[in-house]
Amino acid sequence: MEDLLKRVLKCEALQQPQWSEPSQLHDAQAYLRDSASLIRVEDILVLRATLARVAAGEAMIIQCGDCAEDMDESAADHVTRKAALLDMLAGTFRLVTQQPVVRVGRIAGQFAKPRSNHSERIGDVELPVYRGDMVNGREAVPGHRQHDAQRLVRGYRAAQDIMQHLGWKAPSGQEQLTGYPAWTSHEMLVLDYELPQVRQDEQGRTFLGSTHWPWIGERTRQLTGAHVALLSEVLNPVACKVGPDITQDQLLSLCERLDPRREPGRLTLIARMGAHKVADRLPPLVEAVRRAGHKIIWLSDPMHGNTIVAPCGNKTRMVQTITDEITAFKHAVISAGGVAGGLHLETTPDDVSECASDAAGLGQVASHYKSLCDPRLNPWQAITAVMAWKACPPPSFVSL
Repeated sequence: MEDLLKRVLKCEALQQPQWSEPSQLHDAQAYLRDSASLIRVEDILVLRATLARVAAGEAMIIQCGDCAEDMDESAADHVTRKAALLDMLAGTFRLVTQQPVVRVGRIAGQFAKPRSNHSERIGDVELPVYRGDMVNGREAVPGHRQHDAQRLVRGYRAAQDIMQHLGWKAPSGQEQLTGYPAWTSHEMLVLDYELPQVRQDEQGRTFLGSTHWPWIGERTRQLTGAHVALLSEVLNPVACKVGPDITQDQLLSLCERLDPRREPGRLTLIARMGAHKVADRLPPLVEAVRRAGHKIIWLSDPMHGNTIVAPCGNKTRMVQTITDEITAFKHAVISAGGVAGGLHLETTPDDVSECASDAAGLGQVASHYKSLCDPRLNPWQAITAVMAWKACPPPSFVSL
């Protein structure tokens, strides 16, 4: 395991915090190394077997939750409401697809965000941009925006509380799609948080102990980067976001690195193309991966490629555009011979106005805007997105 950590540390790592106090980082990493793993190998194996069923077309996935989690929302009441929304969407998706649905939360670790800019101007002051509760504070005050390594410990403790409230207490039994706590997932971004939580079991199997299902973001999926290096060698199933600019060669190299044995359910690709690009850009990628022999699950992220700015200045997304991408995604994947496995959404159980239902609603975006980062779907909008899956036209036949 030490050799793996050394290899990862030699790779370039983008989007990493610049901690203000190195001594605090040392203490935080020591705490994380000495703490119990948040997940168990037995559960990883159950999830891998479950995702293999999705890759075989026998089940679907609904993956949803906050864009950026609030570490203060780790108490039972907050977690229960988020889990209830996930259950409701999974139930709706099951009715739509007539298949079992695997429930996955963007939860118990989605505390850090990659950002396009290092800083932002608030009035006359230039401040470091907010990068999530695990890195710095959201308040537009210089002291709060410093990168504080003590937040790594707070993130672990919050994740631990959330896991317990989700029901991850009793030993797991066998592969199952229902009657099981929601699986946890987050973007595997801050390596100073993730690397101390790499573990080995009694059989020498290396796994990431911070979450059941880590994913790599669009900004950190470099083939020679540290994030790919780490997830290429862990037992966990892994996922990777892919946008419209990725080439077939880049994607095939990424799949070879993350799924060299071509194991069903090992790798999930989360397409974030944009509603106006998905029909053109996605099918060649799906076909190339299929022909290379990878048993990939494709998920639709219809959020990140469709962000616009509302008249009030806040970022927003149009529900109609989101549903347009979902319908185009499903048709594109199936017609190219891939497995359209489900949806990856940013949601909240709160009745927010962050996403506009239509153009007329753009003027109301600011009326109830609570997100720490990007706009989320409220429950009714999320149901609309899930229902869009049913509206997809039947695919054409694809020869093998």
